[in-house]
Amino acid sequence: MGKFLTDKAELRQSEQENKWYTKHNQLFFDDDKRIFLVPRNYLTDGYTIPNWLAWLGGGRMQWDIRPAIGHDYECQYHSEIVVNLSEQQLREKGYLKEKNKYGTTITICENIPPQYLEVRPTTFKKANDKFERMMDSVGSINSKRIKLLRFGVNFNLGWLKTGKKQIDLNNLYKQPQKTLSNF
Repeated sequence: MGKFLTDKAELRQSEQENKWYTKHNQLFFDDDKRIFLVPRNYLTDGYTIPNWLAWLGGGRMQWDIRPAIGHDYECQYHSEIVVNLSEQQLREKGYLKEKNKYGTTITICENIPPQYLEVRPTTFKKANDKFERMMDSVGSINSKRIKLLRFGVNFNLGWLKTGKKQIDLNNLYKQPQKTLSNF
């Protein structure tokens, strides 16, 4: 089973309703031993759930949102960012480290230079399947909810409108990223 190498997302409220910026880079170690990056400053809505349904069901942020952030990112760009370093190499180079924050230790990822990153295209199915693996890996979302959310992303029509913008590894951490959801 995959796992997140970084701790739960820390968010900063944006000027847009129901949108937040991620404060830290996010790393996911997948079943195939590859590590994927979602850069900090990404604008997300958490789990993309229609407003009326989110209101009825308790909101978008009641579960660990790292899977939703990773899924939004891959759906927006139709690509994934692969880190060409192992977990041990990330720690040795100081990119993955523990930091004391608010009296507790959290694991964060510093900005990884572009020479260690690779952008690879992904497909709708691969992004959705990884979303399911990410949800399963956090351990706090029950299996029925995982199946329901995985089923729901099959109807993500936003995929058809996105994927035209390319990921610029040289400006990855400089500019706030946009989310694919506009409702």
